Amino acid sequence: MIHFIYPVTPRTRPWSLVNHAAVMLARRHHPDDKIIIWTNPVPEKHHDLLETASAAKAVVQSIALPTHIEGVEIGWPQYIADVVRLQILIEHGGVYMDTDILLRQPLDAHIGFVESSHLALISWETPQKTSVCNALMIAPPNNEFIAEWLRRIPQALQSPTWAQGGVVLPAQIAADESLRLSHLMLDHTFACPLDLSRPWLFDPAFREEATRLASGATAIHVFESFWRDTVKHIDADWIERTPCLFSDIFDEAIGGVA
Repeated sequence: MIHFIYPVTPRTRPWSLVNHAAVMLARRHHPDDKIIIWTNPVPEKHHDLLETASAAKAVVQSIALPTHIEGVEIGWPQYIADVVRLQILIEHGGVYMDTDILLRQPLDAHIGFVESSHLALISWETPQKTSVCNALMIAPPNNEFIAEWLRRIPQALQSPTWAQGGVVLPAQIAADESLRLSHLMLDHTFACPLDLSRPWLFDPAFREEATRLASGATAIHVFESFWRDTVKHIDADWIERTPCLFSDIFDEAIGGVA
């Protein structure tokens, strides 16, 4: 199973063409796998999400969003996602993807590795290996690394550091020798080949270099929260008039599913 989550709160951004492309690319590279979009709203009120699910033959699954964990308030939708993605992987296992992950290659070999080894497969977010990419993870149910991560989330939520529980905490857990047989860490180029120093995906001036940098990646993390002021303006006209790497990938996503 491939899991996406879209927790709707007053702070949630509207479903975007980045999100549409993410789900469509997952279907293109995994034509026979079950894709689930976990969300809490009444589906009829979210037409864009439903249109994506229909086009990608994905299942929209209702889920109750947690507001607290171990008595600690969760708050931001990003933090809710930090909790829910771990809960889903612990219960169901499979592939978890953020709705701003653009899959560039099938994950079959990685899924096969997880099924045979029972390890969680996770990648670093940067070359410095100080943070983990939680936007694309593959794990068997009840994985020890994922369970320990969720267990420590309440304390991390009380940290003033943004994304402490989502990307810093798992990096700390990865250094725990007692858990070294529960996971395998991959290089940052697995899903984060493009850093935040430039608008690699969205600026025509970087189209050629961005394409080169991302050429060997399994996926590209868009970092939609960071580039939100750009993403909110992306529509069909923007894609038509903006020859950039995202436009190239979007055209691929739309053309890749019957």
